[in-house]
Amino acid sequence: MGGKGKNVQYLDQPPDGGWGWMVVLSSFLVHAFVIGSIKSFGVFYAVFRETFEEGAGDTAFINSTLVGVMLICSPITSALSRLTSCRVMVFTGGVLASVGLIVSSFATGVMYLLVSLGLFTGFAMSLMYSPCLVMVGRYFDKRRATANGIGLSGNGVGMFALSPLYQVLIDEFSYRGALLIIAGITLHGCVCGALLRPIHLREDQDHKAKVDRKHQNKIDNSASSCRKCTTTASKLLHIFDLSLLTDVPFALFFFSHFGTVLGYSIVFVHMVDHARSIGVGKTEASFLISVMGITEFIFRLIAGWFADVGVISRLHVYMIGVAGVGVCNLFVPLCTSYAALVTYMAFYGLFSGVFHSLIAVLVREYTGVARLSNGIGWTFLGSGAAYLLGAPIAGWLYDATGNYKVSFYSAGAMILVSLGVLFLEKCVKHDNPDLETADNDTSSQRISRDATETMVTEPILKEWETTV
Repeated sequence: MGGKGKNVQYLDQPPDGGWGWMVVLSSFLVHAFVIGSIKSFGVFYAVFRETFEEGAGDTAFINSTLVGVMLICSPITSALSRLTSCRVMVFTGGVLASVGLIVSSFATGVMYLLVSLGLFTGFAMSLMYSPCLVMVGRYFDKRRATANGIGLSGNGVGMFALSPLYQVLIDEFSYRGALLIIAGITLHGCVCGALLRPIHLREDQDHKAKVDRKHQNKIDNSASSCRKCTTTASKLLHIFDLSLLTDVPFALFFFSHFGTVLGYSIVFVHMVDHARSIGVGKTEASFLISVMGITEFIFRLIAGWFADVGVISRLHVYMIGVAGVGVCNLFVPLCTSYAALVTYMAFYGLFSGVFHSLIAVLVREYTGVARLSNGIGWTFLGSGAAYLLGAPIAGWLYDATGNYKVSFYSAGAMILVSLGVLFLEKCVKHDNPDLETADNDTSSQRISRDATETMVTEPILKEWETTV
């Protein structure tokens, strides 16, 4: 265990390989078993509606709460990771998520599932999700889009394999038995946590020194009677890094991503039910998510590689993906056959893979590596709020109209509006975020060359200064 006075070796730059590939493997597996699992939970939606005899909007809250809480709690997870380690958070999340799924198998109603599956299991999965993305960003620099693409592609593999598997488990063992088996699968997340070896970067040291100076200046300028309150407030502000939300380019990206996810999220809850409403069998309907998983897996890899090549900026690649999913949603009401829905899901997975592979990469562009954990946390908080609202709103529109046409039209329109916010962000900040990052990296290297030797001794206060 790490402790005070332990020698910590700081690296001037991320290694861009080495043990980092094991961290990528951990991210791949977490995305396969956690995110892929969540996106495959749409097959439970119809079962819960039939079992508990609830409306579409109310039942959709189960899945949207699960995803929403997982993402909304990301700032809390980021703060806990800084105080302990990413490894501890993922391990703990694996155990708690398994417990939550076991408890959910005894559900007696929708409200029970909202608490056990939505709130408890959602928080547990939050402990597993964002730390993996943070660690990939800390191990890779020049190849970080490629590394993120590989890790995130586990999402597509999970969607391809788990959606039909869950339908088989429900048919064979009922939804209660299926949840018990999924709990056993989720417990393997503990192995993923063990792979997250901490890494110590020079930028962490520089950022800590800068924060400490600001903190000391605030204390010196405060009256003695208020110093204790000032110290506590400064520590909390530092842990959650609320100043990120005052950075205009990051704030615009945050709101744009919220709108994108608000429209994007309805597919995973309502597509299976929509397909069944136009006459598609339940087994074939569950396979639609698998179709999306296949193309998303492939294009997360391709988009990550292509973004690192540098033909066009990473932000532009991201915007192409966002535009694609928005247009795809506008065509859903025109898909009146199973073949048309398969084609739609294939293209939806394509564009989804493109923009998802670059979310964490762009956050790092805006925040730098030292603030990456909080940047991802706040971004996912917005995503969580969108997931929490998206599926229920689509369900209520279905209850009001008797079909999903208005739901998908609204989803596509919202995504395209969010794309407009990104154009505004480009006007405010820059046309190519990669260029600014390159300047920042050059400045960071210059500071590193003038810094002290790489072996230092100081209190172990943060995740990247902890060995577990």
